Parts: sequence; structure tokens; C-alpha cells
Amino acid sequence: MGDSEKDGNVTLYEDVNKERFLSEIYPKRVPAVLRGVNIGPCVDLWNTDYLCQKGGNRQVKIHVCPTTQMDFINKNFAYRTLPFDEFVRRAAEEKHTDFFHSQDEKYYLRSLGEDPRKDVADIRTQFPELADDIIFPEFFSPSQFFSSVFRIGSPGVQLWTHYDIMDNLLIQVSGRKRVVLFSPRDATHLYLTGDKSAVLDLENPDLERFPQFCQARPYTCTLEPGDILFIPDAGQEHVEQVHDYLIRIQLEPLLQVRKEL
Repeated sequence: MGDSEKDGNVTLYEDVNKERFLSEIYPKRVPAVLRGVNIGPCVDLWNTDYLCQKGGNRQVKIHVCPTTQMDFINKNFAYRTLPFDEFVRRAAEEKHTDFFHSQDEKYYLRSLGEDPRKDVADIRTQFPELADDIIFPEFFSPSQFFSSVFRIGSPGVQLWTHYDIMDNLLIQVSGRKRVVLFSPRDATHLYLTGDKSAVLDLENPDLERFPQFCQARPYTCTLEPGDILFIPDAGQEHVEQVHDYLIRIQLEPLLQVRKEL
């Protein structure tokens, strides 16, 4: 993993412009944290009250889970629908007075296109009032744009380890987030079902069930508000929130030809 192999940490770059990204960072094909890139006023504006007011009461489909560790393979969560402003209020809470199953349940939104079967997610279409607060990094041309996924999660939520078949730019807007990454070379050690890993607890894995996992080498970083994480296609990603509720935008630019599985 290039520079990241030295100490298991993802390399941090500051004040990155398009020329530097395309000439120095992108060709290495390893994850990189980009700090100091202008992503607009969203970092300062997007608190609970602002999101509720601007996002309104449109209905959104969300994940509701009794625990912080979401398991996509065994589906330990349920899909529910809430008005966006109500979802944001609940996602910001530690304990709930209004809930589906328990006062400790966790929430996670991954925005979808109008017709998820054929429309890609684009925050500019699904949440145009909020999209006005974002400046997408100019690391690629508009013709290379594929999708922009709006994500919000409760404090402490951990997403299942997975991989994407396209390059990703994760824009951290609010909250701090710990991200654990694996090289595609470690795929055989991650017990994948499709593009999802069966190993949920990366800090204390069950090595009786997953003995090969100890051979996988993690690379970690903690994203601060305003940071961007570049993840090359097919990189394995696990997201663990450190504190506060999480707001991020996931950009998928077509920086290279999309690969078919």
C-alpha cells in the first residue's frame, strides 16, 4: 500500500489541489487523507437544527439497529421510513423518547435515487437545499461524475466491512470517524460474502470462526470535519464512528473505467 505500509496509518496530505492530486496522489492507488480542501460552508452550518430546517420532512428510508455494529450479511437491522427532520433529531440522540424498538436503537441513512433500481444517488437531486452548502473537490471533470451519496449515522455506529468497485472520495462533514482499510490483497482473509465481510468486530475478532483474519493488515485513519478520504476501487473499508453523529458525502467519480465483477 505504498506510503501507508510504513506504519499502518493512511498517509495525510494537506492543502491538496487538482494538479497535486492527479500527479502525486491518485497514481499511487493507495488510500489518502486530504486535509485543507475547501468543501464549502457545510462544515460550519450543518448542525441538527439547520439540517432539520433545510432538509424538511421528506420521507427517507433508513436502517434501524439495536446495536452499534451493523451486520449486512445477517441483517441485524430493519428498514424503516421517517421524515428526514425526525430522523436527524433521532440520529443525534444517545437515548430516544420516540423509537421503533428500544430507546438505545441506532440509525443510519444512505440516500438513494428516486427509483433505486435505475437512479443513482445524488445529493444535488435528493437534497438540493443542502447541496448548495457543498463544494465538491475539483479533482475530476463534471463528465466523470457518477454519484454523491448522503450519509448520516447515530453516535458510535459501525458499518460492515465492504468494498466498492469504483474510486471513492469520502467527504467528512460533521463528527469524527475512524476508518479501517484493507488492501485488496487481503480479500481472501476477510471472509467475504459478495462484497461484504462476515468479520464485524475488527478490534476483537473471533479467530476460532475467522482464523485467517489475523493475516490481514489494517490501515487506519481518523477523519476530522472537512477531511476527504480517497479510497481506490476495490479497497476494503470498515467505518467506526468515534463520537458525535456522523455526516458525510460519498463521491464516486469515474476516474477510471468502471470494473465489472
